[in-house]
Amino acid sequence: MTTAKALADDLGVSMATISRALNGKPGISPKLREKILNEAAQRNTYISQVARQLATSRSQNICFAVHHLPGPFYADPFYYQVLLGLEEEIRKAGLNLTLEVIPEEVISDVANWRIVREKRADGIILIGPFIPAAFILKLNTFGIPVVLIDNFLERVPVDAVVADDRAGAREVAEHIIELGHSKVAILSGPENWYSNDERVSGFKDAFRKSNITEPIVFNALDTTFATGKDLFGLAFKSKATAFLAVNDAMAMGAIDAAHALGIKVPEDISITGFDDIDSAANWTVPLTTVQIQRKFIGQAAGRLLWSRIDDKDAPRQRIDIGTKLIVRNSSGPAVAHKVKK
Repeated sequence: MTTAKALADDLGVSMATISRALNGKPGISPKLREKILNEAAQRNTYISQVARQLATSRSQNICFAVHHLPGPFYADPFYYQVLLGLEEEIRKAGLNLTLEVIPEEVISDVANWRIVREKRADGIILIGPFIPAAFILKLNTFGIPVVLIDNFLERVPVDAVVADDRAGAREVAEHIIELGHSKVAILSGPENWYSNDERVSGFKDAFRKSNITEPIVFNALDTTFATGKDLFGLAFKSKATAFLAVNDAMAMGAIDAAHALGIKVPEDISITGFDDIDSAANWTVPLTTVQIQRKFIGQAAGRLLWSRIDDKDAPRQRIDIGTKLIVRNSSGPAVAHKVKK
């Protein structure tokens, strides 16, 4: 096995040239690239981390950052799967991935963040709707490439990877309409969260298209199992026969709350989720939901960030990942609303 430094010395080229050839980067002639690749293949050449940093003037680190998690990161059924996909893509590029939970003092002043202050990362991936727009806007001024996941800011030139939430929401709402439900409630989180807004809008689109009264929206401060239980108690009083939750955690909480009241799902009411987390298929009542390719989102974000690092002046990009309706046992034909005494 030959180091890239030895290969560079033998061929009489710089380490930067070797790095460009081995990493598929522009800046060298096709003939020279072919020569380097042939030699590298014969010698089983590798690039050490130190050599790579010297050649590119980069830290070779990517930061994956989240804010406001209700529990440990590894227990989050959505973000952890995204992280696995991202790590797989970053590993292919020979980079390092660090995980950061952004504290409140950093949210209030991004200059306090050591990732930015000490230039510890070549790029940052921010996941989730919890991160304020003001923070993202300020971070963008530091010139560090940023990609958003599960978030999008229309007027800020930052790349993003999102699920096609609106289309997925329309599809599950159309499924509920086909089952005969016309009195429907939506269990949602904060109104200013991007994914919540897109999903609620998609639900409403389907009802407007069918000339049915739009669902009533019930908002909570978060989208957890607990808030799903609490909102269901309020939403059931609206005499809805179907409940569209903006994520699976809320839907599962609603199912448990319904059972506690003696309400059967789907015999008495229907409940749907969104995301298709691992436990959705094995819940008390297997959950009808919208499947999001979480691992693929992570992979797409990794590729997008790496391309942004290479070309900081490229136009802003947004990648929408398609969704799929998964019909299980929690949705059924509409029946008269039953009020428990």
